Amino acid sequence: MLKKQYKGKLFEKKLDEIREIIGDRQYVLGQTFYSVSAYMQIDVDEFCDVVFDYYGWSALFEEQEYTTKLQAFVSPHIKSANKVADSSGIERTRFNRLQKGELKELYASEVYGLAKAFSLKPSQLFSYFYGNGKRPVVGV
Repeated sequence: MLKKQYKGKLFEKKLDEIREIIGDRQYVLGQTFYSVSAYMQIDVDEFCDVVFDYYGWSALFEEQEYTTKLQAFVSPHIKSANKVADSSGIERTRFNRLQKGELKELYASEVYGLAKAFSLKPSQLFSYFYGNGKRPVVGV
């Protein structure tokens, strides 16, 4: 993506700047990922699709048949924490610790997984968590 946007020495300079911000960590914090994409003026959704093409997630709200209209109405809103963790690709123990506030920071890949599991654009969730964006509406 950088090669499309920058050429020659400017490309190398931008790449060095990103490496300086991110470092050599295997897991990048969501805030850092969002800051880099904003600094580089890169589309977050496209950036996520490129960077996290390996990431495993599954949709939380799959098409299914319900016995009653009440069941169809309520079912999407009563998912267990374990189901959310599994669907978003976050290890269950880590997810629970994040929910309780024992761990403070999501990894960028986890924000991506949550967005995809809830059928949101990753940019919506990154903006909500790190850019003072509005809370995304799920299932509308």
